[in-house]
Amino acid sequence: MGMAVLGWLTERPVATWGEQWMRSGFLHATFSRAIAGGQHLMTEESDASGLVSTTYRDAQGRVCVAGTATLTASADGEPLVDVRDVVPRSPLLAPRATDLDGATMPPLTFTFDAARDLAFLDGQPDAPEWQRRGWAHPAWLGTASNAVIMGNIDFDGRPTSSGRWLQVSADIALVAPVVDGEVVELRSRIGRITRRGRHDQHHVAHLECTYRVGARVVARLRNSFVFATDEPSPAPPHP
Repeated sequence: MGMAVLGWLTERPVATWGEQWMRSGFLHATFSRAIAGGQHLMTEESDASGLVSTTYRDAQGRVCVAGTATLTASADGEPLVDVRDVVPRSPLLAPRATDLDGATMPPLTFTFDAARDLAFLDGQPDAPEWQRRGWAHPAWLGTASNAVIMGNIDFDGRPTSSGRWLQVSADIALVAPVVDGEVVELRSRIGRITRRGRHDQHHVAHLECTYRVGARVVARLRNSFVFATDEPSPAPPHP
């Protein structure tokens, strides 16, 4: 599932606000349960005073993913910050709070290829809006933040009892369109560590990301993910 599911959550805001949201909108997504291919999902939608929401539930009625979009960031949410630090490539970090808290990641640079990077939207109602403009989709930006996590944290070397990587939420603030052929630099750091779950057993890292094209900021994102769990359980833990 991961960040690709963000492709399902932009239909409503694009239909509601169009290009205005695509240029500078805000999206909050919460991931609650894993989604597998072929799974039957039910959709709920709602509008309320400047806010549109989309929720996907499984056949048992359990929430799998929920998204909320606004034209500006929620007033009661934690502001997304600019990351300016640059550090050289270093050994992989262990999935431990002592290693991750405050860690700055090496910058990641990549080129946006509209034909390639928007193909995953094929069949989605708002796909033509992104594809005809050649603008990067929020899910593509989110996937880059996951690449930072995979490239800098040694999940393969973790102890068996530490749990596993689970997506918790994503907050994305669009600042300006990323257009076809532009080179994007992503700078990121772990802003804080928190705990989630009934018994605070899940350790959550909040990765702050800033995307730039040249000197201008084009997006900010917070990728919150479980990196360890105090005790293993027979079923995958969900925050």
